[in-house]
Amino acid sequence: MEEKTTYLVMETHPAYVILLDSEGRFLKAANYGYERGERIHTAVLFQDPKEALRRRRRRALRAVAALAACICLAAAGGWQYREHFVPYGTLRVEINPEVELEISHSGKVLRAEGLDADGDILLDGYDIEGKDLYEAARELAVRAIRMNYLQEGGAIRLTAASGHSAWEKETQEAVTEDLEAYLADYNIHILSADEPVPAPVPESEDPEMPAQEAPQQNATAQEDLPQNAPADADDDDDGSDNDGGDDDSDDDGSDDDSDDDDDDD
Repeated sequence: MEEKTTYLVMETHPAYVILLDSEGRFLKAANYGYERGERIHTAVLFQDPKEALRRRRRRALRAVAALAACICLAAAGGWQYREHFVPYGTLRVEINPEVELEISHSGKVLRAEGLDADGDILLDGYDIEGKDLYEAARELAVRAIRMNYLQEGGAIRLTAASGHSAWEKETQEAVTEDLEAYLADYNIHILSADEPVPAPVPESEDPEMPAQEAPQQNATAQEDLPQNAPADADDDDDGSDNDGGDDDSDDDGSDDDSDDDDDDD
């Protein structure tokens, strides 16, 4: 139980008295007919002007501190809101579908819009809002590959736009590097807004393609001829020579017969 404060009347004046409380403090109070040396338990204390001033200052300081805390909280909340929920720039992704992503300063996707019919199809059923920009760009590329909008050797064109040129450059370079690394196995070209699409490399000039073997020079022409083709002229000449040889043989035979007749005579 709290102990009641006791006051001892030290001085008396027509309008006030000086009291000594149980904690040893001298206090001024209204004089209700008190006498010097009297002990009382209740008193109407006068407020010390200096103490009142100190109390007012303390109240003012507490009010200022509370106001400053409110301002800091409001500023922090406003900064957080702008950082995460206010559009800061856009990133256009052109494959064959064209899609535009609205980005916050913290790199979160706030909204996605298809800029053509294929872009609407690419975004259909895909919950992209709130995703990290890099994650969203990767997933869009994978969806385009699965939906046959993007084939190996194809290209993705990125265009960052904002009122802040530094953000534009940093965002475009960072997303380009990330996609190039992510799609390295697909040989996908990541292009900037004004960068031309690289021309395809002909097969004969492709260093990875093996050189084709030259046709064999010693292949016989007979293999290419139909079965009923006539023999070569050389073969005919050879046959003629053989026939001539046979005639010579016949002549020799005739001479032999003549010699035999002479012997009989």
